[in-house]
Amino acid sequence: MKTMKRCIIPSILLMLSLEAVLLVAAGRPSTATGADDVGTILLPSQGKGEAGVVAAAKKKGEEEERPWKCCDFALCTRSFPPLCRCMDKVEQCAATCEKCEPATSDSSRRVCNDWYHGFPGPMCTEAVATAKKEKAEEEERPWKCCDLALCTRSFPPMCRCLDKVEQCAANCKSCDPAASDSSRRVCNDWYHGFPGAKCTADGN
Repeated sequence: MKTMKRCIIPSILLMLSLEAVLLVAAGRPSTATGADDVGTILLPSQGKGEAGVVAAAKKKGEEEERPWKCCDFALCTRSFPPLCRCMDKVEQCAATCEKCEPATSDSSRRVCNDWYHGFPGPMCTEAVATAKKEKAEEEERPWKCCDLALCTRSFPPMCRCLDKVEQCAANCKSCDPAASDSSRRVCNDWYHGFPGAKCTADGN
């Protein structure tokens, strides 16, 4: 009798252990299910990369939508963003131009008469861009030309023009009498940029 009890007790314990193992296995989610429940984590570097791709795609889309590839002479409204037309006379309009018509002054050349809602984009010739930049600087500079410039060594420099003139340029704010000759004037404005062209060939 004692021997039978000793055999039954281990069997019962073994069955209980097996049931416990089965219950744990049934309650545990599978590896595949766990993987499906976990969301994708976007690292900061991945986010920046995707933002860069979106910005590049947007820029490319604007270039493809614009009725011209580049434009030197743009006519734009003052709104923001502006409405623009390109007045360039070209041999052939871009594929995106819908109204490609002969130029009024030269029928052998074409002009795209489309209006574009946005900025006109890059210029076609660097020479025209440089000329426009120089003209803008001349209009902003406190003197039209300068023979004796005093500039710092920074880049771009801070400059003053020490020329003694009869009358200062319209852009000059501090036009004072010259110390050595009160009948002449000196512009004491400082300009952030290069002094520009000289007034005389030899600078005298």
